[in-house]
Amino acid sequence: MSLNYAFGFSLFLLVLVGLNIYFFYTLNTAGKQSPNFMIPSLKLDLTSNVFKDIYNYLNYLPSQYKVKNSKFLPVQKILLGSFNLSEHVNTASTSVWSETEKWSSQESLFPYKNGTAGRILHAIQTSQIALVDNAPKGTQLKLLLLLEGKQKIYFKPKRYNLNHVINGNIYGGYDRHNSEVFAYYLAMVLNFRWIPPSVTRRVHLHKHIIPVATMGLKRTMVKNDSGSMCIYGKCFYCRINETVCPDGSGEIEGAAILFLDGQFKTHKSPWRRSYSSRKMEWEIDDDFCKKVKGSISTKRLLNLIDVSIFDFLIQNGDRHRYEVYKDQIILLDNGKGLGNPKIDVMDILAPLYQCCIISPTTWHNLELVSGGVLTDTIKLLSAVRERVLASEDHFKAVERRLLKVYATVQYCIGKHGRAKVFKNGYV
Repeated sequence: MSLNYAFGFSLFLLVLVGLNIYFFYTLNTAGKQSPNFMIPSLKLDLTSNVFKDIYNYLNYLPSQYKVKNSKFLPVQKILLGSFNLSEHVNTASTSVWSETEKWSSQESLFPYKNGTAGRILHAIQTSQIALVDNAPKGTQLKLLLLLEGKQKIYFKPKRYNLNHVINGNIYGGYDRHNSEVFAYYLAMVLNFRWIPPSVTRRVHLHKHIIPVATMGLKRTMVKNDSGSMCIYGKCFYCRINETVCPDGSGEIEGAAILFLDGQFKTHKSPWRRSYSSRKMEWEIDDDFCKKVKGSISTKRLLNLIDVSIFDFLIQNGDRHRYEVYKDQIILLDNGKGLGNPKIDVMDILAPLYQCCIISPTTWHNLELVSGGVLTDTIKLLSAVRERVLASEDHFKAVERRLLKVYATVQYCIGKHGRAKVFKNGYV
């Protein structure tokens, strides 16, 4: 009798334990999907475990990050209104330049509300060109255009077709003009307001450039084998055999970027690359972020983390230095993005996964654009004045990388707790 009782009681306990295990498994996997992201080959021994952990969080992201966030719709409407106010585009460009020149704000580099963003882009894209010269400095070919109203813009010419894939180093190849323009719209959607307006513009070589070109620019122009006049420019990497030539209609397409005529403080990025086989300290030191925290403010560190997220989304691995204005990092030189849509170089996110802090405001903005909202909005904003801004593969890649940003933050929360991850030092 007692033996039967003991057996029955043991069986009862076994069933109870089994039910508890099932209950907790169900609770912890609610909203999760089966793994579908493969861990890529990892080059850095130091971060290999970090990447594995991030990919584990990626494979089990809560469903909220994979569906469109309806809370972004009012924000999207305001953005579209600022870019789409067509009744204002006929305003004289001189008044637009005056408005941007007088702009003084702690929230953005240039005005962007009440249709101003649209008016600025329209003026950059359509204003008459009064003078063209080689840009005074830089590593890549770009021109300096003086528009009516004495406004200067940089012009980075098109080097590749949108479907061209850049293989090799993350910083390899020429600058991509569409990356500059894409970066501007991306920054607007993410509420990163410290970026100069940029838009695609087409200029006719013989109608718009040669008649107003300086002698310095004309000396860097040669004819190609077809007899067409081409530009090789003046820069660190400019070569006479690496020219930009007009297309069949005589036009050169490029990114027209509003010139920043101000004095900015330039700093070396703590997470800069060596551009050689030599590894930098951040690539081999597990506690590198502690050293960075000891040399800069929390606000600046959070700002650098914001920039790393921005660069990761477009895969810009070439931000070896950064410029600061009003204690904010300006998103300049974004031409090395959109190189290879099939590759995600995770170490661009090193500031985030090494320091494991992020501004609550930035995190809120990132959560708002989940499930395709980010690239949908970029397409809507750019459709007003652009043709096609990037290949569909690149749009998909940005969404894929956004999931990895979510997973990295979840990894940090899992490792340190929410209270230590979200910092309010960045306003």
